[in-house]
Amino acid sequence: MEDEVQSTHVRNEICDGYYGDVVMAGSIRGDVHFHQGQRDELSNLQNPVIVRVRRQPGSTLADLVVDADPPRPMAPSGTLYIVTLQARPTTRAVILRAARVVVESRRAPRPACLKPRIGRAMAPRYFKTELDTDPPQLHAQGPDFPFSISATDVEEFHFEAVVRSYEVRWRIELDWECAEYEGTVVIDNNGEPFEAYPVAALYSEDRAPSPINSGCGFIGHEPGCPALRFESEPAPAIRPTQRAAVSDDPYRAVLDRDAGLRVTDPDDPASWDDYRALASQVRMLLGRPDFAGQESAQFRDLLVRVVRYFFLSGQHQVGITVARPVHRQWAANLGEDHRDTLAMANRLAGCLFGSGKHQEARALWEDALPRLCRTLGESHADTLSVVGNLAASLNALGEHERARDLMEDRLRLNRQALGDDHAETLHAVSNLAISLYQTRDFEGARALQEDALTRYRRTLGEDHPQTLHEAANLAFTLEELGKAEAARALDEDTWQRRRRVLGENHPQTRASKARCRREGPAGP
Repeated sequence: MEDEVQSTHVRNEICDGYYGDVVMAGSIRGDVHFHQGQRDELSNLQNPVIVRVRRQPGSTLADLVVDADPPRPMAPSGTLYIVTLQARPTTRAVILRAARVVVESRRAPRPACLKPRIGRAMAPRYFKTELDTDPPQLHAQGPDFPFSISATDVEEFHFEAVVRSYEVRWRIELDWECAEYEGTVVIDNNGEPFEAYPVAALYSEDRAPSPINSGCGFIGHEPGCPALRFESEPAPAIRPTQRAAVSDDPYRAVLDRDAGLRVTDPDDPASWDDYRALASQVRMLLGRPDFAGQESAQFRDLLVRVVRYFFLSGQHQVGITVARPVHRQWAANLGEDHRDTLAMANRLAGCLFGSGKHQEARALWEDALPRLCRTLGESHADTLSVVGNLAASLNALGEHERARDLMEDRLRLNRQALGDDHAETLHAVSNLAISLYQTRDFEGARALQEDALTRYRRTLGEDHPQTLHEAANLAFTLEELGKAEAARALDEDTWQRRRRVLGENHPQTRASKARCRREGPAGP
């Protein structure tokens, strides 16, 4: 007869946990097998961390589109990155030893559209990443590393990316260890670095827009804004960005690009694609703290043409932001009577006029006119240009009689000095016609506008912006004379041509589309 097995049951509390009953046997017959229970997968020990990342607005509650080629969205400084860390199923805890920020590249900030949202910022933030420093800094806003995670014990980290001076591409590296294994997990944007844009660079110390600011706000986007081009262009393929090279002579780099322009006259829309890229580079240069602005006559000429491009393309606010500090510097360093200072004053006033600041534009033109007469003469093209622009501002302010007198004198001088078909002469004819229109001499205005339109079409072509501007003004006059059918036909033709030449979003295209007649023709 076999001996009876005597046994005692006790609780097993080994390893700080209960693993069932332990059988204490006096004697055991047969094989004995020991089982460890759950087995850790080797792959889970060698790659134990699961990372999830989501992004939320932080201290800058806005949408930002950078003027890349093509334009694309970028996260503004202050964006909050919420990183959730969880361990894969194992019996071992994963120790998170340290985290660090790695900067892949820095570059000077490009022009950008910052479109504020209505709302409030997220809080709290647990880690702040200072990306401008070298090496970048990661500051805990509470408990710091190390931390521990498991399959059921999840940690969430908030990283606020802060940049003030550079566009930065960055990622996070997280060191871990689990059992006898250790490694580093890279936290990024699906294999691409995160990006951060320095919103502070879009404003000066007094919170005025800087030269790289698009001027957009709550109400809408300004013409030429990269966000408008981003909405109309296909999404670009993701391309790696190299560290931006720092030129020893950034002014020379801008001049080299200018020398490569296919068309140098900003009045020709065929030049606008090239001027857009050139203007972006110029705005970055003007944002440098060491910018002085009067390095060479060649560079000053370039700046005057770039501001002219801003005016013609409808980017009036950007033109003001660029031209105002440059004009101030030139007046101080070159003198208020210097030809380049006066040329910039003329272009600044044009952008002010275009943005509806007629009184400020008038003051600049009235100050520039006697200086030009004294230094260049009353028949010089620069002088005559300011006369015509001053007359436009007077018309906008309701001083039609004085504007008409100015334009009659200017037209006489233009014809004597430049001839009937010169662009400045035709501009004078156009502005005089506006003065006649405003004083309700519609027949006189019509005769001048029809003559100017014929000459513009012959000398500049039917699609030139100035030709289309004259056609739009003639349509106003025809409507006042009761020739509604002819006015509508001219408006329709002008709208279609402006769509093709200037684009859908240009203010003049939108005005043609709406057949806006409330204010009558005007413009320098």
